Amino acid sequence: MTLVKALQMIQPFKAMPYHEVAEAQLCAAALRGKRELHRAAYRIRDAFAAYEYAVTYGKRD
Repeated sequence: MTLVKALQMIQPFKAMPYHEVAEAQLCAAALRGKRELHRAAYRIRDAFAAYEYAVTYGKRD
């Protein structure tokens, strides 16, 4: 996986808080190698998806 591909994976979540931090984490992971970049990209994407789901469908009082 390349850094460009990893950044494209989190592109749909650009409006989310901490998106810039996630991009920086992907850049740092890319320096550590392809495997670390792959892990980080999927971990960040899953975290953003879970956050979006919680905000959208979470319990509101």
